[in-house]
Amino acid sequence: HGEDPVDWLDWQPNTLEKATQENKIIMISSGYFSCHWCHVMQRENYHDVETAKFLNQHFISVKIDRELTPDLDRYLIDFAQRASGHAGWPQHVFLTPDGYPFFAFTYQPKPDFLNSLKRIIELWNTSEDRIRKASINAVPKPYQPKPEPFTLTASKFYNKLQQQISPQLDTLSGGLKRANKFPSAPLLQALLDAPDLSEENLDWLLLTLDQMQSEHLIDHVNHGFYRYTVDPEWQTPHFEKMLYTQALLAKIYFQAGQKYNRPDYIQTALNTLSYAQNHLFNSNIGLYQGSQSAIDKHNLEGGDYLWSKAQLQQKLTANEFKIVEKQWQLDRPAPYELNDSGGWHPKPTSQNWASIQQKLLTPPNQIPTDDKSILGWNGLMLSAYAQAQKSAPSQQQTSKGRALAERLITILQAEEPPRALSGSGGKMGRANLQDYAFIIQGLRDWQQIKPSKKNQQAIEKFEETAKKKFLTPYGWQYSDSPALPGQTGEWVLEDDAIPSPTAILDCGNNNHLGRIQGLLNDYPATVASYGTSLTCPKKN
Repeated sequence: HGEDPVDWLDWQPNTLEKATQENKIIMISSGYFSCHWCHVMQRENYHDVETAKFLNQHFISVKIDRELTPDLDRYLIDFAQRASGHAGWPQHVFLTPDGYPFFAFTYQPKPDFLNSLKRIIELWNTSEDRIRKASINAVPKPYQPKPEPFTLTASKFYNKLQQQISPQLDTLSGGLKRANKFPSAPLLQALLDAPDLSEENLDWLLLTLDQMQSEHLIDHVNHGFYRYTVDPEWQTPHFEKMLYTQALLAKIYFQAGQKYNRPDYIQTALNTLSYAQNHLFNSNIGLYQGSQSAIDKHNLEGGDYLWSKAQLQQKLTANEFKIVEKQWQLDRPAPYELNDSGGWHPKPTSQNWASIQQKLLTPPNQIPTDDKSILGWNGLMLSAYAQAQKSAPSQQQTSKGRALAERLITILQAEEPPRALSGSGGKMGRANLQDYAFIIQGLRDWQQIKPSKKNQQAIEKFEETAKKKFLTPYGWQYSDSPALPGQTGEWVLEDDAIPSPTAILDCGNNNHLGRIQGLLNDYPATVASYGTSLTCPKKN
């Protein structure tokens, strides 16, 4: 966004001071590199001179990377959900000069976006006092549960979890009953860990794993899982690939392959690690990069993964083309648009697949890649390598896991550890609750496989540092320096696409678990990751 005509600011501690002095509304736009609609928003609005001029005149415009500042993004997303019932990326939230949000929306085309900006300014000019009061009153009061004796057992938690999710399970297609399909990795992991899985939930778990590895959530050519599919049948992927998806699903498939004697699951896990190594590993800094974009270098969604009939004819032999023509039904209308023709997303054929796959590989450096390496997500990768050593041990995986553990310990032991490293190794942001939690969990998992005194000392040091940095009388804070006045601590962070970091840090801490016992008992599906916390050795 450095070349946008919008006068973007990074978020800084003095942003509120600047806005107060100028009495200007703050617009925070949150997005991330591999987000398709973020790129569309930029082309249609941020590059538009008329829109940029209006923003520069009337607003303090702040651009944040949701992956570098997940604490701020999460706060804004929560507000958007409460205020409008909808949130996503690019997320736009408008705040009073003193930092209280009062309006939010996601992507809008230029005419709508400009009209929204003008309407917001008109409201501010006529109703500033009313907006200020309403925005302050809308800030949720900190949830401060009292500690109580902790009596909830892991067995009871997992049984309640299974009962609660039962109505949500799509028993025909796998996944949860939604218009689109996300992997729901924390839930899958919880069911894998459950000591007594019902027959219904076991059938659903295996069906979901089968569907995710055999349909179009996965890239069958280059390997790696997409973030989600936009349909309920796992057929139409949204093409971005996130490092955390690879790490979480590789671990799940390794564990499920071992537990249920499924060599195909093990192979899927190995392929996923191979994708991460070939496409995301930055050997210069010893870490894995964050994601690969949904759009190609020509701004075409899925362009690096789709093939037209003409391209397939050019790449494949006559016999191979005949196979895919029949099995991919090239005589029917194409399921995707690809430039001026239709496109197909490859799926394994029953014949000659190894040769066909090899010819359709996309060079890793051709795919736009977010080159920042996020510490916490690399911690998830360490957990995946630890599970690989349990399920499919190899010297290669041992050496990769050991090197990653050592690298993460070195970075997190620095005086001011970053949230991420750039492609050239520069520090980006500040390590937050998530980074500490996921690295601690990765080191715990690795310690079970390759125990060492150095690892154990690092775990204990990082656990203590996390408490000092992020634990407040109001619970855990995502960041050690909250940006906005409404950001207070929380005793529990719910699962989303990734596990709850507080579930990791509360492991064995019955004082904390006692505070949230009611939530764990009544809404286990929102905090499925806490199942493992209930089996940790007691710390107090």
